[in-house]
Amino acid sequence: MTPSNDSRVKSFPVWLRDDPENKRWIYISMAYSILGFGLLKWAFPYPNFLPDSYSYLEAAFTNRGINMWPIGYSAFLRLFSSFTRSDTALVLCQYLLLQSSILYLCFTIRYLLRPGKWLFAIIVGACILNPLTLFVSNFVSSDAIFAAISIIWLTQLFWIVCRPGLWLILRHALILVTAFTVRYNALYYPLISLSVILLAAIPLSQRAIGAAAILLLLGCFAYTNVNKYHRLTGQYQFSAFAGWQMASNALFAYGHIHPDTTQRVPREFQALHRMVNTHMDSLSHLAIRPDNQLGVYYLWDDKSPLKKYLFDQWNRDSTTDWFTRWASIAPTYSAYGTWLIAHNPGAYLSHYIWPNLVSYYAPPTEFLSIYNMGSDSVSPMAKLWFDFKKAKIYSRLRELPPVAFCSVLLAITNLVFIMSFIGFWLLNGFRSSPVRFSKIIRLVGCIWICNLLFSVLASPVVLRYQIFPMIITFVSAGMLLEYLIRASQSRNPKTSDNDRSDSSEVMIHDIQNVAQPC
Repeated sequence: MTPSNDSRVKSFPVWLRDDPENKRWIYISMAYSILGFGLLKWAFPYPNFLPDSYSYLEAAFTNRGINMWPIGYSAFLRLFSSFTRSDTALVLCQYLLLQSSILYLCFTIRYLLRPGKWLFAIIVGACILNPLTLFVSNFVSSDAIFAAISIIWLTQLFWIVCRPGLWLILRHALILVTAFTVRYNALYYPLISLSVILLAAIPLSQRAIGAAAILLLLGCFAYTNVNKYHRLTGQYQFSAFAGWQMASNALFAYGHIHPDTTQRVPREFQALHRMVNTHMDSLSHLAIRPDNQLGVYYLWDDKSPLKKYLFDQWNRDSTTDWFTRWASIAPTYSAYGTWLIAHNPGAYLSHYIWPNLVSYYAPPTEFLSIYNMGSDSVSPMAKLWFDFKKAKIYSRLRELPPVAFCSVLLAITNLVFIMSFIGFWLLNGFRSSPVRFSKIIRLVGCIWICNLLFSVLASPVVLRYQIFPMIITFVSAGMLLEYLIRASQSRNPKTSDNDRSDSSEVMIHDIQNVAQPC
């Protein structure tokens, strides 16, 4: 059923409440969410822990202002603990936030763009029934929260494109800075938001206020972060993890080339570079190297040269805490990684960028394919935080259900989106399609490209990082395919006069309902 023309007059909340099709999907989503969550907790009564989990919990427990990861999720954990320490309640909250954000996106698309009945059913059904939302929500990690915030961020951008307003933009600024504090994958979000706001069809003063609010909030967060690192380590840096990640990315490339021992190395890197070369020589004699695949080997393995160099630099200091040591050496690693990449660009492209681009197309499942890292117990910090009676945990299923098929589906979705986008462009869709539709597709295309570039350049891609891109790519691919199918039907010379008339009436009806002033 297609929403009535009154949806153009009714406000979104009223339309959402009154339309029977919306109610039907809300009830279906609620029923599935209850059933899915019940089955998840029956099979895995405890949440899923990964190495990041304990870092988040420690920062929440000590109320630390900075951490290895952005502090937003630890702040969320601390806030949530003021109501309950229940791990089940935490997982449920994360799951409901993610599911609600998906419904918000789907209903917004239905209200603004009026897709066909079956397309909407496929979109909302596939997104809500996606098993990854359940498994990701079961992690003690920022993945589910960040995906939910990102979906809300994108949905607000759709509203700003179509129905801009100052209060909407100010709320968007709050969502944007929240995403920024939860995960630094949001580093490119401000560029997208500022571009949309500055092009919005509202008075210049309102655009200026909205842009200023975003810059002010992000500036305050960045200033606070940098100063906390300076007080802790004596060095100005925004994210210590970025320095470690830069060096790790460079070493994955450098490990596949024959080192040039005659190369002049800056004095500040000479000791580290010697240790790296020695380590690479030892790896060359192994049948199976630990760095054969992009991952976390150089970041966290105690045998990696980065960890060994850290231990060597602090071997005479037994009083400084671990996080201070780890953060203090990050600027050195950032500079060293940059130097390695600049002097070995071919190896970096061949052995880091290209494999990571392949991973973006079909991401590895990583921790999504194993429960609690294969262990039957949790750390004392997790036991304390969640008030577990003992550190030993159990599950009724020995292994997590296979999710590798989701990587295949994401690969297919990316391919369909790319081909549909190209077809839309070749058919001059940006000019001939309804204004709202073309603007939103253009926005999604920019976000898809930015996410691709950032994901590939920043760190090794894994499936749990791609929940947000997976959802928006699937939704956009569906809308593009529907447009292309209808466009081909309207242009098909073999279509009978009656069929052509019916098709044209459908197209005209859709254009009249969608092509409202933005």
